[in-house]
Order: sequence, then C-alpha cells, then structure tokens
Amino acid sequence: MIRREILNNEFLLRNATLEDVIQMENVQIQCYPTLNKLEIMNKNHFENHIKIFPEGQIVIELEGTIIGSTSTMRSRFPYEEHTFMETTDNLWITNTHEPNGDWMYGIDMGILPEYRGLGLSRELYLARQEVCSKLKLKGQVIAGMTIGYGNVKDKMTIEEYCYALEIKKFTDPTVTPQRKAGFRWIKPLYNHINDPGSGYTCILMYFPVDENYKIKLDF
Repeated sequence: MIRREILNNEFLLRNATLEDVIQMENVQIQCYPTLNKLEIMNKNHFENHIKIFPEGQIVIELEGTIIGSTSTMRSRFPYEEHTFMETTDNLWITNTHEPNGDWMYGIDMGILPEYRGLGLSRELYLARQEVCSKLKLKGQVIAGMTIGYGNVKDKMTIEEYCYALEIKKFTDPTVTPQRKAGFRWIKPLYNHINDPGSGYTCILMYFPVDENYKIKLDF
C-alpha cells in the first residue's frame, strides 16, 4: 500500500479509505463541470472501487482535506471499441474489473482546480505506476479526456488536434499532463464520453512499466 509525503512534504499521497468517499465525490463534481451527471461518480461508486481493488484507489490529502484522487481497475488491454460507461460497468467496476488483468485501467483522475499546476496529477500517475510494478502489471491504459477539443472541434479533426498538441501549438488541460507523465497515445475514441467540453472524444493511451514495451497496433 502507498503512503508518503510529496512536494516538500506539503501533501500526503496515500491509498483511499472508505472514510474518504464523500470528499472524493466532491473532487469529482468540481473537476468535471461539463460531464453528464449520469457519468459522475459518487461516494457509493468510490466505496465499491475501494472494496474491489483497494491498491488502485489513491488520494492526495492536504491538512486532512482530499484535494485529488484517482480510481483504477485491472483489465486486459482494450483492443475493442468501448465507451466510458461500458468500461466502468456504469461506474461500479463490479463486472469489468478483472482480478487477473495484466493492465491497470485508469478510469478517473481529478485535482481540485485551485491546486492544479503543481505536479500533483503526475504524482498520482507515478503512484499508479508504482502499483503496476508491485503487482507485475504491464502498465497503465487510459482514455484521456480531450478537455480542450470541444472549443475547436468545428475547426479541426481530433487527429489534427493531437498533432497540434504534439508540436506544442497549444496545450490540453488533461492530455498534456498525461503526455508529460509518460503516456503514449494510440488512437481517438469517438463518442466515448458524454462531455461536450471534450467534444465527446477521448484518446486511448498507455504508459508501460517497461519503457521498451510497445503496443502492437493491429486494430
């Protein structure tokens, strides 16, 4: 299990407990203002995640207050097309978490707006990578929300948007930090999530434990 102080010992990074779920719900609500309410996780979802896969649920605490959290599950690599709700078993993960899955699927990541830009999301990604190493998983896979794409989706395709991010023409509030943390993108996931701010689109990405590992793009 994980428990350590980070960023000059100002914050505490640790595994989530059942006592955290109400605050985790608060983080979720504040982090995703444009996400459809049916796709917002609540305290009951977080409680179920902790019971099913306690190693993969991590929070950041500041003076007793949860200011960031991440939720994950174990899975096989998602070669098939899928939506956020399909992946998460309608947010519960009861039927989609695979105890013997060789990848960690990151289904949620949130840092309260006033604490962004400090490197806290990177700390959570690295903590997840630590869990992957301990459990001998191949790495992390995510559907990165293209938060900034909704503003430009009438001017460019998602592929053009990704290229603009790659050449650093502009940055994306979610995808750019994910790329900096070590994630490699694979392909767009159209109509993956009910969020107009992201243009309803996400980017399938992975972060292997072995930096030489490469996904075979045979789909």
